[in-house]
Amino acid sequence: MKNIYRCRICGSFTEEPVHCNVKAELFLRGDLRLRLSKLISGLLRHYPQEIGLNVDKEGWVDLDELVHKIKTRWRNKELYQWVTKEHVIALALLDPKGRFELKGNKIRARYGHSIDIEIKYPIEYPPILYHGTSVDRLKNILREGLKPMKRRYVHLTTSLENAIETGRRHGKPVVLRIDVTCLKGEGVPVYKASDLIYLAPFVPSKCISIEHGFS
Repeated sequence: MKNIYRCRICGSFTEEPVHCNVKAELFLRGDLRLRLSKLISGLLRHYPQEIGLNVDKEGWVDLDELVHKIKTRWRNKELYQWVTKEHVIALALLDPKGRFELKGNKIRARYGHSIDIEIKYPIEYPPILYHGTSVDRLKNILREGLKPMKRRYVHLTTSLENAIETGRRHGKPVVLRIDVTCLKGEGVPVYKASDLIYLAPFVPSKCISIEHGFS
């Protein structure tokens, strides 16, 4: 994952080492960014109780509480003692998949939850959607369709590259093309979670075709 820099002129967080024509200050190394991203994604989506985090019905948590409880939970280790609220804000602002949303002094995960929260997403049917999976899951998917499994929704994407990356996390990747017109005709709602990620309660097998396999 890329480093995050802070501009010495305008103060903006950026992935570019030069901003406003001046060398930017290194703010968060890529390896620490990845570690923090995985932790916060897990806490906001799946196990807030691990650190006693208060999550409201729409998934929002207080930024100061989040940072305090992370540092308290691992207070005897150096693993997260460096984390500040600004690190979390920078992480959220620059997340490439739009995983996080900020509002005032609060943060939430936009999608991917297994905990019981309710987020009101706009319904939108983009021209094309993909889903990345692995070859060993393909037979069941083509027979039974895509199900949310432990999550609340099936994750779809407008990016072929993102679908390939997702598939590789599960094994030998294969990309499925989702027929959006078919979903609409079947009465399956598609929700926009971010510019890259869309959600559906399920995807019938008749709306799925194989786009490509990748090594």
